[in-house]
Amino acid sequence: MKHQINRLPFLLMALVSLLVFNTSCKKDDALVVDVSFTADKSTVASGEKVTFSIGHGADLSSIYTGDAGHDFLKSRINLVELQSYTEEQLRSNIFGERIENLQEFLVSIPTLDAIPSDYSFDGDMALYDGKLVPWDFSDVTNSRYIQLTLNGSTPQTLSFRPNNAVIPTMLDYNNNKLRQLGALRNVANNTFAPFASFPSGFSASSSSNGITTKFGIQVIIDGQVSAVRYYTVPVRELLDNLNFNIDGLINDFQASFPDVDMTKGIEEIRWIFNADDPEATDDDGTLLAYAGNVYIQEMRIGSADNVVKGFDRGVSIPYVHEGTAQTIEHTYNAAGTYTVTLVSSFIGRKKYSDDGYRTNRPDEISAEEYDIKRTFKEITITVTE
Repeated sequence: MKHQINRLPFLLMALVSLLVFNTSCKKDDALVVDVSFTADKSTVASGEKVTFSIGHGADLSSIYTGDAGHDFLKSRINLVELQSYTEEQLRSNIFGERIENLQEFLVSIPTLDAIPSDYSFDGDMALYDGKLVPWDFSDVTNSRYIQLTLNGSTPQTLSFRPNNAVIPTMLDYNNNKLRQLGALRNVANNTFAPFASFPSGFSASSSSNGITTKFGIQVIIDGQVSAVRYYTVPVRELLDNLNFNIDGLINDFQASFPDVDMTKGIEEIRWIFNADDPEATDDDGTLLAYAGNVYIQEMRIGSADNVVKGFDRGVSIPYVHEGTAQTIEHTYNAAGTYTVTLVSSFIGRKKYSDDGYRTNRPDEISAEEYDIKRTFKEITITVTE
């Protein structure tokens, strides 16, 4: 006799599992609640503490106290999320608040219609459009370049004016000083960084070691000419950022010309190819190694990330449990009127699509996968002398 199996329990279990799965993957919006925000006083004397109280309800909260470095109007939330400035706009004069006296330099050759009149080279120089090597089947290098032709038997110099660039070392700005000034990036960039290719003599099967050659860098500041600093590096057919650190060159210049006003900037820079150091007995002509064409796509001195100030930051508030509040004390040391902003963030469940999974998940997780809402509250604090 056949036994009949009661399928009802199994069907019920499957239904419950389906309901749980659907519930866990539904697209819940962030739940926004009113978060209380008060101050124990609105008028204080300079040096006097103000105590702020923040209520519960937010997943994350932060306070922008309104003084230097903590101005909500200069925060990333305001400039990027609310006003939709791009990173390029934030680094340029469209918005970017700049650190006084620093000045980076960047020229992108593909944007030029002609070689600038202040560029000179003791050899053949022209604009070149095309690929750098015939085996570039993907057209990755198909662009516009300044083309220089080196004879490989004598040093040759490219000279140009870099818009009076002033890099951190010229003002004795180290990483700590840039941090104090609020630089977007506080690692001092003191490099002359040409992005260039040296393809002559290479083939698709050439060694990856490159050709060892010597370069020289020289600067003119306030009419004074520096000594030449020498750099020995390998070059290849690949476009590469050569990154000449000119920190030592500038330090030597300042020692030789202590009265020069460094804020006037670099009025001219000289890039010497196949350089021959007269004080080095082992390279008398032996490093005049590269002959053929050089293709320059970009030249940069310093970095905009050192020059542009970073976003102002708020003070993160520890999570506030229901029925409690968090207090934050802050002291204003200068007279004025300050707008204090509380930013409360509410985070919903993850927004799934399809089956809820993606490849390369660790590389792709971002805040955009979650529903995030924010509320803003302000308190005005008046500080007297």
